[in-house]
Amino acid sequence: MSLRHSIPLLLVFIASTCVAQENPVTSDSTGIDGLINQGQAIEDIRLGTTREVKVIAPTLAPEEIDRAVLSRLMQEIVSSPELTQRRLGVDENQLQNIFITLSNARSFINDSGMANIRAMCRAWDKSELTGNDRIREALSAYSRRQQLTRNFIEKYYRVVRSEIDSFLAEESKLLFSAYMDDRGRRMANAGATSSGAIVQNLGSGTETVQFHCHD
Repeated sequence: MSLRHSIPLLLVFIASTCVAQENPVTSDSTGIDGLINQGQAIEDIRLGTTREVKVIAPTLAPEEIDRAVLSRLMQEIVSSPELTQRRLGVDENQLQNIFITLSNARSFINDSGMANIRAMCRAWDKSELTGNDRIREALSAYSRRQQLTRNFIEKYYRVVRSEIDSFLAEESKLLFSAYMDDRGRRMANAGATSSGAIVQNLGSGTETVQFHCHD
């Protein structure tokens, strides 16, 4: 091959070599023969910056499970009293006593949604922070106030369960306990939703703060 024909080929080779050096592909993300290492690529993505999950509705906290299950039991007593009697192994009078006990408990306990909102907005008004830090402070105040209510509800419904146990026979106690455990597990696994504002994280709670609290 003459020198006149070999020079263009040499220039093409040099140019392609320079491009390859300017845009190197690391060996970590490639495999044999330059193929993409999928496992490493997935790991690189996994270790990247994550985004907050957008919460559509808050799910039940563990402290709220008993209350939700007993509310469900009330509905079943109204809609299917005979089936509920057989399920719990109780007679008609005992079933009525269970219903009365649950009705009294339900009327005694009120959701504290507005109290939580007021705590959130007080923190917002008093805050000396700005931007997202101010929102986080307000959301934290809501969560603290909400947790106080949840703790009380959990303790109160523990007493309600004990009261129901007190007038049940041993076999019925076992059936009632099994009912509570089964329904509670189902609700937890199904992601049953709770009442209250959405304050799980900054992304979800910002709209709540902006809607309820004003400068």
